[in-house]
Amino acid sequence: MKPETALPPTSSARAADPSTYFPCFQPIVELESGRVAGNEALARCLSASGEVVSAASLFAHDTQPDEWVRGVDRHLRHQALQAQRQWGQGGFIALNISPAWVDKLGDAQVIPTLQMIEELGLDPRQVVIEVTERSGDLANLQRLTRQYQRYGLRVAVDDYGSGASQVDRIIALEPDLIKLDMTLFKAASSGGAAADIALATTAMAMRAGCQIVCEGVETAAEFDFAIECGADLVQGWLFDKALREPADPAVYRQQVQALKAQYLERKSASHHRAFRHQLAVEEQARLIKDGWSNAGGALAPQWSISPRVLHQLGMLRFYWCDEQGTQTSPNYELVPEAVVPEHCYVGSNWSHRPYFPRLMGIRDLPLEQMVVSEAYRDIRSGDMCKTYALRQSDSAVLLLDVLVSDQVLFAR
Repeated sequence: MKPETALPPTSSARAADPSTYFPCFQPIVELESGRVAGNEALARCLSASGEVVSAASLFAHDTQPDEWVRGVDRHLRHQALQAQRQWGQGGFIALNISPAWVDKLGDAQVIPTLQMIEELGLDPRQVVIEVTERSGDLANLQRLTRQYQRYGLRVAVDDYGSGASQVDRIIALEPDLIKLDMTLFKAASSGGAAADIALATTAMAMRAGCQIVCEGVETAAEFDFAIECGADLVQGWLFDKALREPADPAVYRQQVQALKAQYLERKSASHHRAFRHQLAVEEQARLIKDGWSNAGGALAPQWSISPRVLHQLGMLRFYWCDEQGTQTSPNYELVPEAVVPEHCYVGSNWSHRPYFPRLMGIRDLPLEQMVVSEAYRDIRSGDMCKTYALRQSDSAVLLLDVLVSDQVLFAR
């Protein structure tokens, strides 16, 4: 059973009684419908004052004999599966396993969770097994998860993106779900490099065919970022803490609908500003193109462009390449009052950039069309930007690097 926080000290008598431990259930909400798709079972107990507290230290520290801890874990697991049978209503129950405990199971041993599912008459498809750590022998874990999956259970990799790479686990375990590491998620929801990493991590997981779960969702901004991550499922205190009984499946539907409506309003307004900005950049790009042609391919003062306007639009630089992607002009760097040539990139080849083949792909179309790259982080400035590309002639391409006007990637 997965703990949330450390367990306050309890008397040794209480700690020695497995029946003082019980599961609570944190709802996992489906974004598509707003319904409770399932619940994660979390280990709890009563403090000396009768308060429900996390039982984290029981599993995090070697304070009790392994056999006894294993007995408590199975007691909790059985209670959670009983609750699923009673209140499941078509949803799933998520149970946690530690690879360190998996290593102690012999090859021929009956897997206790599967035995409990059979005894209770549960549909195995209503059970998700979460792998909670990166420790343990990967081959043993792979063998166990394959047995779970053959039996019909789904497998989730928890805390994905934390610490060292877990790509090897994704390849070996072929999980059905991936839960994004909460610490990474929290940092990423504020933008910056952490957001780039989180988005790349979830994109990779989706390419592998995994559903994305974002946990630790506590604010509307974090809910928005979970959507940006491509999450199918979310959980966190924005909806509820762990409950003594599973929540009614429809209890959060109106809340999710309202949150999604607010996200759509903010996101569409952000895109509207971005589209207006793009039109303004394209207008200036055509002025630069025409000015270059009229001036015979030289930067000339009679061009009808304003360095100040270009700078205000967030333009970092513009330059020309030939059809093979080789830069034929200096970078013309924008500062508030001037265009400053920088010659060090002449001769560099940019044909490997994704937008360049796209530009070449539309070269025979009758209408002039501008190609715009996906947003990326500019190495020199550290800011998010896009590259605009426009055919200058049969042998020349104008490219412009421009800051993203609004953080379209991250609804705020």
